[in-house]
Amino acid sequence: MSPAFMQTTRPAIGIDFGGTTIKSAVIQDGRVLAHGAVIDTQLFPQADALLAEILRVLAILRAAHPEVVAVGVGLPGLVDSVNGIVHTLTNVPGWSEVPLRALLVERTGLPAIIENDARAMAYGEWKYGAARDGRHVLCITLGTGVGGAFILDGRIHRGAQLAAGEIGHASIDYRGLPGPYGNSGGLEEYVGNHQIAARAAELYRAAGREVPAEHCTPLALAESARRGDAIALGLWDAVGVEIGAALVNVVWLLNPDAIVIGGGVAQAGDLLFTPIRRTIRERTQAIYHDNLRVVPAALGNAAGMIGAATLAAEATEA
Repeated sequence: MSPAFMQTTRPAIGIDFGGTTIKSAVIQDGRVLAHGAVIDTQLFPQADALLAEILRVLAILRAAHPEVVAVGVGLPGLVDSVNGIVHTLTNVPGWSEVPLRALLVERTGLPAIIENDARAMAYGEWKYGAARDGRHVLCITLGTGVGGAFILDGRIHRGAQLAAGEIGHASIDYRGLPGPYGNSGGLEEYVGNHQIAARAAELYRAAGREVPAEHCTPLALAESARRGDAIALGLWDAVGVEIGAALVNVVWLLNPDAIVIGGGVAQAGDLLFTPIRRTIRERTQAIYHDNLRVVPAALGNAAGMIGAATLAAEATEA
């Protein structure tokens, strides 16, 4: 069990800033005490208007919970957690070089932190979830893309430019599908939601069955596989091997004691985890995989909020 898990933190607000929705909650010791209203980012195309709505929801939470001591925000994109600046925000226009931490401190009067959403999720899972007894942990999220974050020796690893963890760009085939930045064969070119759906539709078409890609969601494909659909079963095995191949490189390099996998694609459960674990066992030495746990995330959609709030609360105690 991580030493920090035994500590008691004061309540803080955690915000999960997604590409389509923003969720918030009052968190203490990994428990959700109250939820804020969910914000639809599409209703606020201007950054100023969206920030105003976030502040409105925060004010309501604070009125009900005046004991809150800080605010933490997890955001998708390139985030400077040291200086509190959002450099770029994935799928939300208008958020470029935004000094978000300073704005939150100024408008709320509370201490604030910002962090990349994958790192916030990883911290939540390490402190209170599936990886809470680990010291060297990789957390990945499988959704529209593939995000990742490391806890190394009990601390978040951010990298020299605060951009570590982008396992979605790890190449599993240097002659594979083209990707951004001249990087061929990047993992998320194969196993993102849309990529899996397109692959499934093509496989069904080749077998003489017309199944539109929009019907090939991870949940639908998992249900089909559990009913014995050979195409869905084969696809999940292939996806698991591909994810496992990327993770093999991490296992050799960093020798983690736990890998936590969350996100919509992970809803496939053992259909996905069995080939991932098999691939890691087949391609690494026993000393690397015998005590390695590859497990689903435990905190669900609350992981990012829990991690962000915990980081914020701990920062007030430093």
